[in-house]
Order: sequence, then C-alpha cells, then structure tokens
Amino acid sequence: MAMLGTTLAGCRSDLDDVQGAAGPRGTPESPASEAAGVPGTPLPDYDAASAVGDLVEGFPAELVTVPPGAQVLASSARPTEDGTLVDVTLNLRSEEPVEALTAYYTDGLGAAGFEVSPSSVPSALTSLTTFVRTPAPESPTESLAVGVFDDETERLVTISGQVAAG
Repeated sequence: MAMLGTTLAGCRSDLDDVQGAAGPRGTPESPASEAAGVPGTPLPDYDAASAVGDLVEGFPAELVTVPPGAQVLASSARPTEDGTLVDVTLNLRSEEPVEALTAYYTDGLGAAGFEVSPSSVPSALTSLTTFVRTPAPESPTESLAVGVFDDETERLVTISGQVAAG
C-alpha cells in the first residue's frame, strides 16, 4: 500500500496542467463539428425539377414514355437558360430484354421524328443509342441518349438529353 501511495503522490488531479494529457483542453471545436450539432441547421433545398419514383411535373411524358411494366426510379426536367429546350433525365428498372427496350424507344422516338445518330463512344452500358431531331431549320436540335444496362436479373434504363420546351 505504501508503494501505491508513493506512485499516486506524483499524479495531479488537474489535467489541463499536465503536458500530453489525453482529451480536449479547452480548444475550440472545428466549425464543422459545431455546425453539425446546432439545432435548426437548415437542410439543403429540395430540387423541384426532380422526382424519385415518379415522373416530375413538367416531364415530357408524351414524348419520352415509360415502357409497360417498367418502374420509374427517378426523373428530372429543367428548362435550359434560354428556355428553348428542357434538360430531361429518366431512370427506369425493367425485366424486359435489352433488345425489346431498345426497340421500344427506337420505334417511339422514330415516330416522333427522331433519327438514330451513329455513335462510336465507348460505353459500359449493354446498349447505348443516341437520337436527334431538328423539327424546323430555325429550331434547336433535340437529342436523347438511351442507355440500357443488363445485370442479368433486370435492366436499368437511363434516358437523358434535351427536348423542345412546351
């Protein structure tokens, strides 16, 4: 017991005065950790130009249609700066084969005046087809890329591009 008393006699109860003591010593916290714990910290704004699980309001559903049986994962529709075009994105899940999904969009967009544009861009997608249309000489060119990824159990379809506003 005498040895324990001798050992503890050199210990101090005030850790702020002990050099190298573990733990914070009155140093201010980083701004990130302070902000994370502050009640009422505003969350990022919701982007009204996108939707999860449904078509967003303003999405050109009559042009870029959803194949029967496909599930909408996400969509977006945002006017370009000059307002002549709308940037669109549509992500789907489907059990249909790649060929059927590619044919669905080739037929539908073809009927709307889009033509397949040759592309030599390498892609990790199973299928990638680009469609373009210029409705009138003074109109901006519209383009849509339709990509299909086959993971052997289902197909993920992503469509993105610019179409005429309105």
